[in-house]
Amino acid sequence: MSVLDPIPLRRRRWWGWREWLLLLGALVLIVLLRKGQPDYDARVAPLLVHGHGLDRIEGRNFAIDVKGFKVAGAYLVAGDFSHPQPRQLKSSGVWLSVVGTLEALEKPGIISARLQTRDGLFYDTSGSGRPKLDGVNLTDRFVAPGLPESGAYFFELPPDKLQGAHLQVYWGNLTPGLMDSLVDIDLGIDAARARALLDEAEPVLDLRK
Repeated sequence: MSVLDPIPLRRRRWWGWREWLLLLGALVLIVLLRKGQPDYDARVAPLLVHGHGLDRIEGRNFAIDVKGFKVAGAYLVAGDFSHPQPRQLKSSGVWLSVVGTLEALEKPGIISARLQTRDGLFYDTSGSGRPKLDGVNLTDRFVAPGLPESGAYFFELPPDKLQGAHLQVYWGNLTPGLMDSLVDIDLGIDAARARALLDEAEPVLDLRK
């Protein structure tokens, strides 16, 4: 062949059925792998630590030892400088106090709590000033390693929400941190226990003692 002879064109090779099957298999594999991976919300969600009843449960940086709980219709508390007379703290539902001991395991900070009912609703604590009981109300209590703090969290909720309620405890004073521990404790309040708590509840519980 001389340099003047035309160069023959190469025939373009079209994909055959084998290539299409390989491509389809690769796409199916990619889809299956992605389905097996948790989505972003699942990857950064709080890490649940389950507990049941009266027990000590550890999270990543804290622990809580639940000692008991009690229902009351209202609280009688001591007066203060602006209102020296004893006063009642009433609720549109009932008061639930959860007694326990908090421990900070690695660093100082605040350990918060909320209730989750069986229908998925959340009830935050009533606040550090309701009732205002220095050394008792655990809401916004600063806890240091090696210095456990005992007291109670106080909640207001409808009486029909007691059954199946879970206590959820977490580090910080806002919401459960991403990828941090969320201790979820089933308080063991079934229908019979809920009725008993309401039957035994004092209309006005004196907290001045």
